[in-house]
Amino acid sequence: MFAADRLTVGIFLPLRSYQGDMAVLAGQAHLVTEIDRHGFAAVWVRDVPLFDPSFGDAGQVFDPFTYLAFLAANTKHVALATGSAVISLRHPIDLAKAAATIDQLSGGRLVMGVASGDRPMEFPAYGLEHAARADRFAQALSYMRQLTQTGLLSIDSPLGHFKGAEFLPKPVAGSIPLVVTGSSGQSLSWIAEHADGWLTYPNETHTPRGPQHLAEKIRAWRNLIADGAFRPHMTNEWIDLVDDPEHPRTPLHGGYVLRTGRNGLITLLQEWQAAGVNHAALGIQFSQRPAAEVLDELAKEVLPHFPSHQGARASAVTW
Repeated sequence: MFAADRLTVGIFLPLRSYQGDMAVLAGQAHLVTEIDRHGFAAVWVRDVPLFDPSFGDAGQVFDPFTYLAFLAANTKHVALATGSAVISLRHPIDLAKAAATIDQLSGGRLVMGVASGDRPMEFPAYGLEHAARADRFAQALSYMRQLTQTGLLSIDSPLGHFKGAEFLPKPVAGSIPLVVTGSSGQSLSWIAEHADGWLTYPNETHTPRGPQHLAEKIRAWRNLIADGAFRPHMTNEWIDLVDDPEHPRTPLHGGYVLRTGRNGLITLLQEWQAAGVNHAALGIQFSQRPAAEVLDELAKEVLPHFPSHQGARASAVTW
């Protein structure tokens, strides 16, 4: 997914948004195998425990970890990413257990976007305070990192404590990349110190001004990273890819969706790459054309400009 000064492309699920009928998701797993075969860098799943109609869409509908385990069995190469797991709602042991299990079952392909949560209804449903989510987010991330250390562990956290036990399974590479989403209630310096990468909204996408603002934000973050070490930046956009390749970039639904032809999309991705973005996650759930048709055009006409990297082979263990 990631290399300095380069951009790769992933696909956000679901491929069609839930409108009251689960049948809209039928056949999605088959299309994910095509995403894998075409060489997209990643597939992304969202984490929305409860559908609040007053807030917006229902998200992925499926539990992200259960669904990624299912997709892991149906794919071979594509990275499996959460965008993003709301770690302030759940206990870090359960989160780490699910994440490390998927990482092992997929041969080390999990990338974990993490967030503090933005749907107020969910917190009292879990018996938690919405106002405390930023502190809980930082505590959960620290706890998860400690769990993946080797040997018998001793952890003392506001979220729990134990001594003399080992956490299993371990991630394939020793740790799972934890990508902070937005601010998650933290300062930019905290994100620079604690995050393996940063996922942010892109600002406006129909003019070069948005990517220019994004570049300033990325530059400010990277200037705070110790030793100037490379950490990837990611962004995303929901697109309505029309069949006219020259259709101009046009914002819809208050800028939430971008209608564009492929040439306008390629230009946007080039602007993002120049701004320092390393991965673009595209959502096509609002596209008017069939999902298979959109994915085929993206694979044939857009992906060659932003090829995925030749990374390490997935672990070959057959569970």
